[in-house]
Amino acid sequence: MPSFNLSTATKLKYLVLRFGRPNVQWITATLQTIESKNLQGIALQFGANAFKHTTTEAIRQQWHDLDHLLVQFWTSREITCGAGVTRKDLRDYASSLLPELTRRGLIDVDE
Repeated sequence: MPSFNLSTATKLKYLVLRFGRPNVQWITATLQTIESKNLQGIALQFGANAFKHTTTEAIRQQWHDLDHLLVQFWTSREITCGAGVTRKDLRDYASSLLPELTRRGLIDVDE
């Protein structure tokens, strides 16, 4: 899965990732390239199809891998999710697919 290499973006402060497919491997791979010490926020914006087919074990594992990585990024940083789906649906999916972020209260859900 192709990703963006952000290792040279050493002054990166805010990152917005938009996606509409249920495969989130590219987001995890992209985030793993970040070396910026200035990162203050990550926003994930979901399209209407982002949560389709999330009942398969492989897709759920990809979301849980993303969840674990985003928890590692959390050190007084903001992580938000929004756009493309209703707030209720996003909250329902976030608690299922990003359980650690949700449990710790590290994720804000915006419309």
